[in-house]
Amino acid sequence: LCLAGVCLTAIAAEAKPKKKDNPKYNRQQIVEPRTTDEQEPWLKVKFDIPEKGILLRHAEEIMALPKKQQQDLPPGLAKKVARGKRLPPGWQKKLAIGRTCPADLYAHTIQLPDHILYQLPPQPEGTMLVAIEGKVVRLIEATKTIVDVLNLKW
Repeated sequence: LCLAGVCLTAIAAEAKPKKKDNPKYNRQQIVEPRTTDEQEPWLKVKFDIPEKGILLRHAEEIMALPKKQQQDLPPGLAKKVARGKRLPPGWQKKLAIGRTCPADLYAHTIQLPDHILYQLPPQPEGTMLVAIEGKVVRLIEATKTIVDVLNLKW
């Protein structure tokens, strides 16, 4: 009886499909996205290497720019910001490429000083550079869509 049980168990184990034979476990091929600049014009307006170098050279100055005082923050957040603390992580996560910059976050942006902008190559038409929370953000002026983000903090 025990011998029959062992034989049936062995047969059942062989009948199960192996993981690599199971289509659920097959690796999927990674396909490179094939987009062109005509389909996605924001690909042309990323920060290039000279721009990154200039902005990183002025990183301390950009991060030391005076913060805007806003009354639209909740009292607890306003107190934190007044003490020089950072905005909550939820606000920082709103800086995603391709998303529109929310009005409450845009209210905290600071324009870069002219002497830094003059050192940069000509900006793509219809875009603007702003600083917020240790990052330089390139926005499309008309829609406030985030095109690129450069983190100045290491």
